[in-house]
Amino acid sequence: MYIRSTRITLPQGCISGILHWEAGKIVEILDYHQPVPIDLDVGDHRILPGIIDTHNHGTLGYGAMGFEGDVEKELRGYLKGLASQGVTGVLPTTDIHGFETAAKLADEVVDGAKVLGIHSEGPYLNRVGEKGIDTGHPDICLDDLKQMVKKAQGKLKLVALAPELPDARQAIEYLTSVNVRTAFAHSNMMFEEANEAFRWGITVSTHTANVMSGIHHRNMGGLGACLLNDDLVNEVICDGKHICNAMLELMFRMKRDPYNHFLLVSDCSNLSGAPVGKYRMMEGFPEVNITADGYCLSDTGRLCGSTMPVLKGIQNLVENVGIAMKYATRMASRNPAIVYGYPNKGVLEVGKDADLIVIDDQYRCLFTFVEGRCVYDRQREGDVFNQEFLLTHRIV
Repeated sequence: MYIRSTRITLPQGCISGILHWEAGKIVEILDYHQPVPIDLDVGDHRILPGIIDTHNHGTLGYGAMGFEGDVEKELRGYLKGLASQGVTGVLPTTDIHGFETAAKLADEVVDGAKVLGIHSEGPYLNRVGEKGIDTGHPDICLDDLKQMVKKAQGKLKLVALAPELPDARQAIEYLTSVNVRTAFAHSNMMFEEANEAFRWGITVSTHTANVMSGIHHRNMGGLGACLLNDDLVNEVICDGKHICNAMLELMFRMKRDPYNHFLLVSDCSNLSGAPVGKYRMMEGFPEVNITADGYCLSDTGRLCGSTMPVLKGIQNLVENVGIAMKYATRMASRNPAIVYGYPNKGVLEVGKDADLIVIDDQYRCLFTFVEGRCVYDRQREGDVFNQEFLLTHRIV
């Protein structure tokens, strides 16, 4: 297939040209005026490498955890919804009830984003954060962790936990021994404590800056430890709501070689794309409010995940923070591909997988291709929000 655009984002920057792929692999990047049979001319719309979202609980009325019905049907809808938001690869951030189905779908060709592995955020978390109410935490159980690894059938890529919990070091060392990364998450640890925990084997920080102790001029907190550790890769939500733009700029300046160490994530739930209103989330979670400016808040004002996909984070970085598109897409695509073991993904280069998206100037996804297959066409498919979700979860 040949696709032409005046704005293709390559590692070195933006070019006018033609992408040619066969059997799911990019085989040529040609001059814009090369006389070849063009299958799709997108004009001035941008072509970007497909987004790899490694922290995503749901989207567009579909959840990756807290299942209330057919797990496989829910996950297939979720993967389609992700594709409509420019995601070509994902680590569904699910619970143990979704592990087996997610592992099964990882081995299939699906009509949506490709499952590249499984992410478990918790259940061993501690810090509530600002405006929260501490409701305690489950005790770490190595037998339960071993059961998680078994159910994931080799697909578990990341487990996020609070390293101050009893037996956390044993858990980190066990997970590392079976090639599962661990992340610093929802933690009350301060600077020195966090650095000690990193030495146990932690390699990722979960939604960096959010739900961790912040930077103070007399103690750099967990956040400072995450940014000053050169061996740690940092998830970051760039919607401009979880972290203000001035703080995002400070974080990028503070981290050594930042554009190779940050991973853009969404932390979206099934409420991504939902209309303004009050909603019931899954069991055990508070009722939440979707506001007109895109926040997902409990009645106490606590942030409860995100409603905005990574594509909106890219938009915020490029349009408001001043990050070049080639760096924003590196953090959204190439970095997660490298970290989680997919060297043929996340970049538009000859020999790599034909995972790419076409977006307009409003950062809406127009087309999504996974390994050369079109898994979303906006003109043909439009909005794929799960309308049943509104009937069952919307309160007012």
